[in-house]
Amino acid sequence: MKAIYCVLLVALVLGSPYMRSAACFDGSAGLGAPSAGDASQQGKGRTIDRLKFPPLEFAPPTAERANLPNGMTLFILENHEIPVVDISAVLRTGGIYDPADKVGLAEMAGTVMRSGGTVSQTPDQINQKLEFISASVETGMGDDRGSAQLSCLSKDLDTVLPILADVLIHPAFREEQIEIARAQMLDGIQRQNDTPQSIADRIFPQLIYGKDSPLARSATEETVKRITRDDLVKFHDRFYHPNNVVMAVSGDIKKDAIAAQIQQVFAGWPEGKPEPEPKSNYTAASARSAYFVHRDVNQTSVRIGNLAIKQSDPDYFPLAVALQVFGGGFSSRLFNQLRTRQALAYAASASMSGGLGEPGYVFTFSETRADATVRAIETILQLMTEMRDKPVTEQELASAKASMLNSFVFAFDSPHKIAARTATLYYYGMPLDFLQKFRDNVSKVTAEQAMDAAKKYIRPDAAAILVIGNQTAFDKPLSSLGSFTTIDLEKW
Repeated sequence: MKAIYCVLLVALVLGSPYMRSAACFDGSAGLGAPSAGDASQQGKGRTIDRLKFPPLEFAPPTAERANLPNGMTLFILENHEIPVVDISAVLRTGGIYDPADKVGLAEMAGTVMRSGGTVSQTPDQINQKLEFISASVETGMGDDRGSAQLSCLSKDLDTVLPILADVLIHPAFREEQIEIARAQMLDGIQRQNDTPQSIADRIFPQLIYGKDSPLARSATEETVKRITRDDLVKFHDRFYHPNNVVMAVSGDIKKDAIAAQIQQVFAGWPEGKPEPEPKSNYTAASARSAYFVHRDVNQTSVRIGNLAIKQSDPDYFPLAVALQVFGGGFSSRLFNQLRTRQALAYAASASMSGGLGEPGYVFTFSETRADATVRAIETILQLMTEMRDKPVTEQELASAKASMLNSFVFAFDSPHKIAARTATLYYYGMPLDFLQKFRDNVSKVTAEQAMDAAKKYIRPDAAAILVIGNQTAFDKPLSSLGSFTTIDLEKW
């Protein structure tokens, strides 16, 4: 009798209670091709190709919300499998609030809040306490939000949670730590043009939103050198208040007990006045524009894209599916044509960046050899046009949806990722059931909806094209694409 083997595919890390799928197959010939002596299997292909998988089940638990009297909002998810507690906070602040002449202020504040210790504890004292119990407390800063994290064994929470509160409420901003942070930022600025990727990461958002937009501007040596300790103190006083905090808490805790403990530990932290978000002045481009950065390298980095929509937009899921068809994986149109068929690129993909606080942008990323640069760009633009005109097939649609669903679950392989994502959704005013409805929202996208979204938001006629490489080795002059601007990194 042939043995019947069942392969259990655990969609997340081993033992995850949220996602599982199973497949059964006749394993007489193993996972490879059928043996030469098994005539009944000839012509049927490999056994692995005949595996049939039921739909992946994705049922993430829901974090429970608690509103504290001090204005802090909590999202709590209990998980008693291991004795660990994780806390992450999102704070309504960020680099978008930096004065134009002191860009980098928020970043430095986010760093020195932790590295500079508190009024009552030096950095070394905090570090020694945390290291002794293998715990961590960190702070950080993004463009449109601040962050703070805590991780410890549940038995040590009474020790670690007050440290987190002390760091958020009473940072000392010691001068020696400010100078260390300043030196690190200046070193980063000096190295920001070291690689094509770092150049593209900095320049491309500026082409989408504008060089001086709070969403895309970069710190310079001049702006960083202007920042003083008084600036950091005022920045903290302006934004760090409990009613500016959304906190995710998960692990070996009880909802009511942890809410009461957090309220007690943060008692006395005064509420603040909400700050209006800075206005971002940007408009979608109406025509295609190309930009060139010279680097003496033997391959070219290319990014092509345009302003799109927020993730809260009704078109978000159709657009996400369209981008998956276009450039989301090995079976995508972009990868198939640019790399597999024409061998023009080492890497080729398309995706959407941002889209939470402000509209995000769709873009392609590719790297090609220098002597195929313009041909690769022409191919990408042609594929962008075809994505708007060539109908999405049922096979493409099914493959795109399966890839999105299977990869999405890996972003939430722990209770804390789910709680933290829920807190982030709340922070940006997104539907709190986004995770729970993700599968349904993806599954119901039709081929027609995906193509309609592509027509709206994949815009080869209005795309920004950023080319980084050595144009003396290009197959054609960049001028063959139309007018282009050369960016001088020393002056940009």
